[in-house]
Parts: sequence; C-alpha cells; structure tokens
Amino acid sequence: MSVLLLVSATAGAIDHDDMPINSGSELRDWCKSQSEATLIGRGQTPFNWSASYSDQGNALQVKGKWRVNGTDVFVECSVARGAQSRYATISIQDSP
Repeated sequence: MSVLLLVSATAGAIDHDDMPINSGSELRDWCKSQSEATLIGRGQTPFNWSASYSDQGNALQVKGKWRVNGTDVFVECSVARGAQSRYATISIQDSP
C-alpha cells in the first residue's frame, strides 16, 4: 500500500521558528526534522535517515529516506533559496 502525504508549511499558523533557508544543507536539516515529526505524529518510529540535496539556480531540493517498520519511507522537500521555511514543501510517500 502506498500512502502519499503532502504538507504545505503555509497551511497552518506561522511558525515562530520560521527562518530563511539559504542552502541545500539547511533544507536537508529542515526536511529531516519536519518529516520525523510528521511520522512520529502518525504513530511511527522513523530511523536511519539518509538524504541528498541539490540546487538548480534558486531552487533547492532534498530527496531523503527513513526506515519505518522495515520499509522505506521517501521524503522530498523543496523551497526557493532565501525563502522562509513556511514556504517550503514536503512530500512523504511510503514505498510501493
């Protein structure tokens, strides 16, 4: 069973920890913490985070993966360089 969860950080109230994301490594860290919190909120225990990041001009992107209950959960995050973290997007998808 494949589950896709899309979360927009702008959907809720403005986060008091909102900060500009200027590099792929900053987005990677944000993506890890947000995806971990989401999975824990779903009652899952994520471990063994791995991720890579890239930038193409002003677009930053992270592709990551958690292990959860013996399967891979894939995570993708993106944001424009310099944008506040509330504008970042995150996609979480269980392995097919």
